[in-house]
Amino acid sequence: MPRKDTNDSAVYRCLLKLNYDKVWDHYTSHEGINEVLSHSSKSNTGKAGFPDYIYVNEDVRLLIMAEIKSSISLHASAGKNRNPEKYAVDGILHYLSFFLQRNIEKKALKDYFSEWKIIGIAVSGDIADEYNHRISNYMITDDTIAEQKGIHDILDEEDYLMLFDNINEEEISANISASSKKINKCLRSVDSQKRPVLLSALMICLFEVRGVRNDFKSGYNSWGPEMIADTIPKTVKKILLSEKLPEEKINILLAELAFLEHDQDLKHQSILRDILNELSETVIPLFDKKSNYDIIGKFYEEFLKYAGIANVKKGIVLTPRHITTLFTELVDIKTNDVFLDPACGTGSFLIAAMNKLISVINDSDMANKEERIKNIKTKHLIGFEKNQTMYSLAISNMLFRGDGKSQIFKEDFFTEEADQELRELAEKGIQPTIGFVNPPYGGKDTKDNPTKKEIQFLTKMLDSVSRYGIMIAPLSTYFKDDEIRNNILRKHTLKYVINMPGDLFLPNAAANTAISVFETHKPQGNQEVVFLDLKDDGFVLSKSKGRTDAYNKWTRIKKDLLKKIKYPDRYADGIHVVKTQIKRGDEWLIQAHAKTDYSNMGENEFLKSVKEYMIFSAKQELELLDKEVDEVTLLEILSNYYGGEQDE
Repeated sequence: MPRKDTNDSAVYRCLLKLNYDKVWDHYTSHEGINEVLSHSSKSNTGKAGFPDYIYVNEDVRLLIMAEIKSSISLHASAGKNRNPEKYAVDGILHYLSFFLQRNIEKKALKDYFSEWKIIGIAVSGDIADEYNHRISNYMITDDTIAEQKGIHDILDEEDYLMLFDNINEEEISANISASSKKINKCLRSVDSQKRPVLLSALMICLFEVRGVRNDFKSGYNSWGPEMIADTIPKTVKKILLSEKLPEEKINILLAELAFLEHDQDLKHQSILRDILNELSETVIPLFDKKSNYDIIGKFYEEFLKYAGIANVKKGIVLTPRHITTLFTELVDIKTNDVFLDPACGTGSFLIAAMNKLISVINDSDMANKEERIKNIKTKHLIGFEKNQTMYSLAISNMLFRGDGKSQIFKEDFFTEEADQELRELAEKGIQPTIGFVNPPYGGKDTKDNPTKKEIQFLTKMLDSVSRYGIMIAPLSTYFKDDEIRNNILRKHTLKYVINMPGDLFLPNAAANTAISVFETHKPQGNQEVVFLDLKDDGFVLSKSKGRTDAYNKWTRIKKDLLKKIKYPDRYADGIHVVKTQIKRGDEWLIQAHAKTDYSNMGENEFLKSVKEYMIFSAKQELELLDKEVDEVTLLEILSNYYGGEQDE
């Protein structure tokens, strides 16, 4: 029977303000849930029992139950789950326990609820009083009830659903990391720059082309090491030709695999077979998991990290997955958009763009959705990558995504050859409309360092796309090279600049960055720019897992960010959100346009600000702002700099 008690109306008002597709109530008409709860009385009478509030969304198979108590003294007993009638936590743990697989007696119900996402919320005290209430969240995962210790609020429905994605991602991430480490250990005798190329080749060899028998995949376990090594280039060529990859691109990969002919360790030991088994048994099966998580991208990222390749000193800074997805939400995207990444790396931006386009099509009423999605993969993604390591991984990445590889070019974006590729695509009616880029960091465009500067990547990308261009780059990009920046604004409109958290690229790189968003081929004129400061994206850094959204904060932070971008006049405070016109020579950073925030200024904060300014001034004078300097060396430099001034 449904409960008829009067519950805390303040909690109910809170629930009504949150985003839920269905209705919260004191009961449910769902037969399966009622059957499970038919003997869940908190007094252990064997009769029915029901939580104070219950939420059911059959569409996404989500059940949320809530127990409410009027005082925080009634939040939880010392041992929890000991007195479900008296305490909120004990009560919700009691109800959740009936949905554990081991406690559901009927097989039909057990099978049915095995696919459900089940959450429990315990609330005590006055929820309207910030300092006089407690909230605990629990979820059922792996047939156990797990407390979400970092979450002390009632979340939106989407946020609760994301909790389950994050749990899935934690497990996937751990498996991916272990496999990446294991494979790199197997390849310790191979040069680190060659490892990713070999990995890409092995991945391609295990790819199953529809309608084409893969003799390599079915036979390598019975072959000797030398035969495996000799057969890899032939298999790569066969598979990529069947996928209609141009032969000249295939030959680039094959040339990089030439070392296999002379590597005696690989030809006389079981190294390649061991790696192929690890890939086919542990890694590749993860690619088929239904998840918003970029599993392939995470695998490549981990592999490159263990190989010692992904770091800012080498100009390779892999973009975090939540940032590649954010790019697709910063501008309006149409189903006919064509995306360009002039430094595509492993293809993460192109993957994010592809996923966004597919999502837009699937959510629409368009006809021939499958044909349109296929068209996206073959014609709407363009990438340039001159680094052989990144290029080879991009090819295999796109292969496992279903297509898109035929328009990834191993070319320097600044060459005539790249321009010719774009012209030939234009003749086929394929012209880029939106550009995404995370350019190589630390470029100088000099004889000693011929890599183009970040601002040069931005300039050419904006000139090459018809609608929008988005870049993430070091802060120095936005206040140096005045003339180049002025020229950009003569042709294009800067819409937003978002300062990103300082630890965004840790542990692979330390780089303070900002995202800039442009509308192309419309001069800046008097158009105002919105500057935002995103000090925290909710991710936390751990020694073993890198930066993760451990407390499920990013979804909410992103929503807030997008809201501020959409309604800047409503949120502009002159400190964290600034909307202003910019003049010739102005810096493109919020620091140059924001008011000073004195609200939390005490003596310690004042002294800290003075010290930070002194460090900044010295680094600027010595041209060290965009260089990595270890703490000991920096201390010596500052000591000499300010000590020298005192001597004078």
